[in-house]
Parts: sequence; structure tokens; C-alpha cells
Amino acid sequence: MKKSAVPLLFLMLLAVHIAHVFEEVWGRFQPLERIFGLFWFLALNWILLAVPMTIFFFVLMKKRSAYVLGAIYAGLMACNGLGHNIALAATGRYFGGFAGAVSGVPMIILGLLLLRALLEERRTIVLRRKPSPSGPPQAWR
Repeated sequence: MKKSAVPLLFLMLLAVHIAHVFEEVWGRFQPLERIFGLFWFLALNWILLAVPMTIFFFVLMKKRSAYVLGAIYAGLMACNGLGHNIALAATGRYFGGFAGAVSGVPMIILGLLLLRALLEERRTIVLRRKPSPSGPPQAWR
């Protein structure tokens, strides 16, 4: 049986997500200073990290819906990394501008790899159905 890459990819993306938040704080990400302030920015990112950690738990429990939610998270992280890099290329401002582009590269790569792995593994999970009261289906008799 082939070992799943999903847990390792998910943990790596969570680690890069945390590094990305540190990079945004260190580089004075523009919305951090102008819109949120440090406290609310970190509070929002704490929530944005707690949700995928919960999804990861349910992925480990092989819940099919968690695979879909995990795929959405992976896709959003890839888009987030891409957005930081596009904004940096367009403005040319890293410090006090669009910090997050350095950790954005592994977010794109890991996000896409995790997205693919989650969708592939989701197809292999068998839906658990309750046995019918009349016994097994006709084909099994």
C-alpha cells in the first residue's frame, strides 16, 4: 500500500503559513499597518491558522468533506502566495509594501501539491454506508 503524502504536505503548508505571517509582520505588510494594526492582524491570522489545523485533524480521520475543505485551503494558500508575488512585481515595494513574497513561493508550490494530493486521495476513500435492513444487495446473494 502506498504511503500518503497528504499529512506531510499539509504540515509543511501549515509551517509555511506561519512563516508567511512572520514575514508579513517583519516586512511591515501594507494592510497590516494601514487597515488592521498588529493586534487585529495577528488575531485574524490566528483564526485563519486554527481553521486549517482543524481541517487537518479531520483529514487524518479520513473524513471526505475535510478533503474538500483542505483542497480549498491549499488553493487559497497558492493564490495568496501568487498574489504577494504579483503585487511585489507590480509595485516593486517589499518593506512597507507587499511583504510575503519570499514565503509566497513555497506557498504556491506546496499549495498546488497538497491540492492535487488531497483530491487524488479523496477519490480512494470509500463512503461508509449503512447496511440495508433487507440484507446485502441482490448482486451479492
